[in-house]
Amino acid sequence: MPLEKPALTPELCYSAETLRRFLLLSRSLTDDAISADLNSIPTVKESKILGSGSSWTKPEREKIGSRRRACKDFVYSSVFESWKVRDEILEYCNKIANERKSEISATAAKKPKVDPRLDPYEARDLPTYTKEEEILSWVASERGVEDIVRDRSWSIICERCLDIGTDSASGATPVVGDNGSGWRPAFQTWKISKLR
Repeated sequence: MPLEKPALTPELCYSAETLRRFLLLSRSLTDDAISADLNSIPTVKESKILGSGSSWTKPEREKIGSRRRACKDFVYSSVFESWKVRDEILEYCNKIANERKSEISATAAKKPKVDPRLDPYEARDLPTYTKEEEILSWVASERGVEDIVRDRSWSIICERCLDIGTDSASGATPVVGDNGSGWRPAFQTWKISKLR
């Protein structure tokens, strides 16, 4: 189960250490432990030892179906939920920094422009974006880390949850175990299904 998202406030984004610790812990509990978590779910590759699908007995088919469901349930309830929480944090802080930059720009635009030759100290009174730029920088950095972590996690998921079938609710193409398209389409499809 994913960690509970901390209460998001602008102050939390400005002192990013707490959020960075949360992101690190969330990755550690979800993505770094994904191999161990998936080891408890027998892979579909193991089920292929049983022979061709037409020769499987009803209990064998049910067992394979339950393996697929368990794998899909794990990905949806643990992995994707954790990714969603981390995305929400990064999107929130990005939004806060951009809104604050817009406010600062609007305030600066209202001030009359003074020639620096007439008042060389005017520049010290101009608002700066330093803190907002720091937030945007660490958000971009964390998004890069997320991409790397998710690529790695997705390759493990595809390896362990190979051939789990289609999304039975929509009849769509495989949303888990589709090694060809990567994690983004599967994650996006899952997020859209959560909105319904």
